[in-house]
Amino acid sequence: LRAESSSSHKHHASSFSEASLTESSSSEAAVVNPGGTFKEDFRDECPVTSIPKIGSNPKLPDPFTAFDGSKVTTKAQWKCRREEISALLEEIELGEKPRNPEKVEGSYSGGSLKVTVTDKGKNLSFSVKISGAGTKDAPKPAIIGFSGGSLDYSGLNVATISFNQDNVTPEKPRGSGEFYNMYGSNHSAGSLIAWAWGISRLIDALEKTPEAGIDVHHLAVTGCSRLGKAALVAGAFDARIALVIPQESGSGGASNWRSAAKDSEAQPLSHACQEAAWFRSSLCNYGNRINDLPTDHHYLTGMVAPRALLVLDNTGWVWLGEGSSYANAMSTVEIFKALGAEKDFTYSKAANHMHCSFPAENKDELTAFVKKYLFDDKTQNTGKIEAKGVSYNAADWQDWTTPTLN
Repeated sequence: LRAESSSSHKHHASSFSEASLTESSSSEAAVVNPGGTFKEDFRDECPVTSIPKIGSNPKLPDPFTAFDGSKVTTKAQWKCRREEISALLEEIELGEKPRNPEKVEGSYSGGSLKVTVTDKGKNLSFSVKISGAGTKDAPKPAIIGFSGGSLDYSGLNVATISFNQDNVTPEKPRGSGEFYNMYGSNHSAGSLIAWAWGISRLIDALEKTPEAGIDVHHLAVTGCSRLGKAALVAGAFDARIALVIPQESGSGGASNWRSAAKDSEAQPLSHACQEAAWFRSSLCNYGNRINDLPTDHHYLTGMVAPRALLVLDNTGWVWLGEGSSYANAMSTVEIFKALGAEKDFTYSKAANHMHCSFPAENKDELTAFVKKYLFDDKTQNTGKIEAKGVSYNAADWQDWTTPTLN
């Protein structure tokens, strides 16, 4: 069993020695971004090699043990461990996210931002709709919504950016659309990572287009159902995003595969890997061999730490995997705890409501997260995990302990 090879992963060995890592000079900056620098990721600083293909563990893999067996003991080391995790998720589940395109430009007019990307000798472009923007001199925080998102934005005083993911690539058939015209129809990326690439290029363009009136240092991303998976992947893989809000994302999102496999009503990996071209095609090799996965989705949600993560779930929709999403939350919070960021993560299970409608009981939580992480109002109360009828025994799923990172 081997995942497809990816040229972006052919790097020199990583090291978790203190000599190779530098603590951020600003502790506040480190809370916003794991490297204390406004960057998409830190792969250029943290090269990755020897990516494991098989895990052979019925329990959730240890987020605090590096590929070389060394332990993460400081917050500074999380920066490079996070890059190992992202490389692993690319190799096993998502496919390669192309990095550092040759050129990205933005053109803004009449509430529309056109993003143009040049790479591999080719050009592609897509546009997004921006509502409620500020000005060049007084930019506003913004929430990027896949297909507009499914949140209630009333009273939040944020700009909204509607991202049509199909303008980058449709979710099927595999290998079609603008992304694959640029990188090749056989590129390893599934649509989730291709869409995440599109969000990153959107942020690049916003940085270069201040006349759009968007404060790029205070961005959130959201989506629901399959687009909840997309929002989580986009937020996990771009450290410039301050707040990540996946809604009802189910298996392949904020639920973990191993717990879903124990739940006869939750969507299993063997189904999710074929429903659409969300993942790299080789993920289906693990469909009946879940324990062979060297990763799981506490790794994906954990990549957001120590930034802000608000996971919104829906009680009663068994296909979404209530137990597996709660199990994933209980293991994810351990990563946030280790980084001293427990209050930056909330897992909320709202009462039964229509799929992808926004329940009123979530509005206070949404408002608190927006005020705290997009408007820097540190008085807001955040940080909880709701069980609502499901249980979790850590000993069943974790054979690792949570360190207190210095």
